[in-house]
Amino acid sequence: MKNLIFLLITLLFASCALKEPKLIKYKQDIGPFARDIKPLHVEIKKFNSHYYMPWGIESLNMSKKSASWANRVFFKNKKFYSENTLPWSLKEIKPIIKATNFEKFNTIDMYAIISKNSQIRNLPTNKPFFRNFKRAGEGYPFDYLQNSRVHIGTPLFISHYSSDGSWAFVQNPFSCGWVPANSIAILDKNETKEYIDTPKIVIIKDNTPLYTKHQKFYSHAQLGALLPLAREDEQFFYSYIFINSFINTNQKIELIIPKIFAKRFPLFFTQKNIKKAVNELLNQRYGWGGYLANRDCSAMTKDFFSLFGVWLPRNSAAQKRAGEYIDLNGKNSAQKESIISQNAIPFRTLVYLKGHIMLYIGESKNRAIVLQNLWGLRTQTDGKIQRYIIGKTIISDLHLGENLNNIQKKSILIKRVQGITIIR
Repeated sequence: MKNLIFLLITLLFASCALKEPKLIKYKQDIGPFARDIKPLHVEIKKFNSHYYMPWGIESLNMSKKSASWANRVFFKNKKFYSENTLPWSLKEIKPIIKATNFEKFNTIDMYAIISKNSQIRNLPTNKPFFRNFKRAGEGYPFDYLQNSRVHIGTPLFISHYSSDGSWAFVQNPFSCGWVPANSIAILDKNETKEYIDTPKIVIIKDNTPLYTKHQKFYSHAQLGALLPLAREDEQFFYSYIFINSFINTNQKIELIIPKIFAKRFPLFFTQKNIKKAVNELLNQRYGWGGYLANRDCSAMTKDFFSLFGVWLPRNSAAQKRAGEYIDLNGKNSAQKESIISQNAIPFRTLVYLKGHIMLYIGESKNRAIVLQNLWGLRTQTDGKIQRYIIGKTIISDLHLGENLNNIQKKSILIKRVQGITIIR
């Protein structure tokens, strides 16, 4: 009798397990798609004009009101929650707002460089501002103060410092925001010119360790980071970074990078290089705005194209305008698939929908296949909106999740796709 009961319980749990359908149907292997790669025209001058833009301005091209938008948004009576899941009080927020010191806006007017990877914040604090943890698509990891993350070696323009000097309000090549003052070094015109004129290498592997010539660990570099190439031998690239020595002069530190972790910039748009890049990005965890140094959807596409010398803006809405845009609004799912099939170029086409962007990599079984980094899919159970968490970079089609019983049909990707952008 006991054996029978045990068998019934086992069958019950087995049947429950079978009710959960397999969400990711495609083998997470880029190999079958990285074939017959079409050449990509690269204009390094165009890339450089965007990348070095902060060193070509004399002041932030915006009003103080526009620059200080976060002071107003986060001081309203809407509730934001801290890392302990309890609400921020206005009493706690006031000192942060006061520290922004926008009375000094556009008074520093200096050029700088990111000495170590950093987060760009909307207010001068590392503390998170979450919305309602009980609401799907809010709470962790959606820290509303998170603007983006910025690679080591990135050019900056400094507007001003926080009232205690611990944060700098900066223009980077793709956004404005706050960075820790101890993560930057101020450069003079000769140093910026030297940096611009020096050939570059690009990091091709995340968390690449950077060591000094004395074999001391300095920092990590992420895929897509650009560093100057001073010299090289058979095994290593020799680079450098400026750091603030806090004695009114910069110190130049030599960095040593094994050639398995970096290549001369830009990479050639070849099957081999594309496979290496995508395989590095696959399964990387999702990070809203670069939260916890992870990528979101647009950071993934931006870093991918930057390897090959193609500049993309930072967010999905701006990225859709980075090439030849084909509007798919008003089309049904079959029509969208057909237009994508006829026009999209693998690894050179972005698939856009509101708030999300993906990289088209080819077709399988008459369906468009994309590389995408996403948090989850919207589901609904007993009238309650929820999320099926994916939380990483995957290869999928645009019908992802349609086999889930509780998926919101209107939220399936192909139904929400608004257009594609072809990078020429």
